[in-house]
Amino acid sequence: MAADEAAALEQAAALREAFTAAGITFDGHPMRSFLRPHFVRRPEWERLRDDARRLLELAARIAREAFDGDAGRLCAFLGTPEAEARWVRIDPGPPDVVLSRVDAFLGPAGPRFIEVNSDAPAGFGYGDRMAELFARLPVFRAFARAHAVEYQPSIPALVDAVLRSAPARAPTSPTVAIVDWAEVKTRADQQILQEAFAARGARCVLVDPRAMELRGGRLMAGSDPVDVVYRRAVLSEVVEREDEVRDFLRAYAEGAAVFVNSFRCRLSEDKAFLGLLTDEVFASLLTPDDRAFVARTVPWTRKLEERKTTRDGREVDLLSYVRENRARLVLKPTHAYGGRDVLVGDETAPAIWDEAVQAGSGRAWVVQERVTIPEEPFPTVERGKLRFEDLKLNVNPFYVAGGEAGAVARASRQSVINVSAGGGSVPTFVVDSGA
Repeated sequence: MAADEAAALEQAAALREAFTAAGITFDGHPMRSFLRPHFVRRPEWERLRDDARRLLELAARIAREAFDGDAGRLCAFLGTPEAEARWVRIDPGPPDVVLSRVDAFLGPAGPRFIEVNSDAPAGFGYGDRMAELFARLPVFRAFARAHAVEYQPSIPALVDAVLRSAPARAPTSPTVAIVDWAEVKTRADQQILQEAFAARGARCVLVDPRAMELRGGRLMAGSDPVDVVYRRAVLSEVVEREDEVRDFLRAYAEGAAVFVNSFRCRLSEDKAFLGLLTDEVFASLLTPDDRAFVARTVPWTRKLEERKTTRDGREVDLLSYVRENRARLVLKPTHAYGGRDVLVGDETAPAIWDEAVQAGSGRAWVVQERVTIPEEPFPTVERGKLRFEDLKLNVNPFYVAGGEAGAVARASRQSVINVSAGGGSVPTFVVDSGA
């Protein structure tokens, strides 16, 4: 790119136009991206994939075993709002998590997983389609001639997993409803997936939960009886509009359709759940091997409250420790998403940090060890000029019922890396060792 800036600028413009034509849009605009994808070497990829899968399956198991299997007590520990907890306590049976995405920082010692996103994760469609377009770029084709590189798609495994979830009563080709608000910013991602279901011969409709009805014991999307709800509306927003989606919620409670994911996925994706995994109080739930795995892959996390706990092998007063070690920590609201209200200690003024500790103590906030954020050079275009910037990067492997799935990555100048917060998204490609 540096050797031929004009060609790079031309390809960057073409990529943006191709995103629009291919439906890779966020809130109606081309997804913010960069001319270079994320590359990870094969051994690092396999470790990232395997560790992410193990973490998600471990978390789902612990969510069913914690507090002797009492989901109500687990909700109380997590601080789950009662409006959500009343639906989470309903148990439609496992699996609680079929589809998920984790946020990871990939360092020399391996991945560190900072968040789990199982409550309606997005990006499966975007990732695969972005990879198709990147692979056509002249600059990428030149790279691929010199390096053994491949992309692991996610859509085929997602379609398989959702169709396998259909109840026994469903016809050979079940009807799948991708359910989300009509005005959602990621509608284009859902349209890509709708096309994939159709290509497999499955009936797939996009429907707003407010437009669904329960008739004769079946959940209906217009005239279509729905066998599987591929839920993309997050639980917190569903319960905020409970009066408008009563039939949708009744269908869940009565088992009128299979929901992927069920509302119980909310337990193991809660930010405070990472506190449960890393807290000495709950160590008996994990085997010694599990504890070693969690210590290696999950940053130290605690609910923000007045208590004694252990840190680096010694007992500390939690709130005092948080105030005194601001630069080593991050504060997060437990139930928010999209990077909202996250405070990175060394980027936050001491007075604001102390106010946040005071305000969040005993409420739905967590404190987490600050993980070193890797940076990689990305080409950016500013005022028609090409420049290279070291951007902060996280990688987000997808989980699809334990099967093979790929990943996307997000890059940003900011430490809170999120597309909703102004970051850019690129597909992750695997480069074979020695290439």
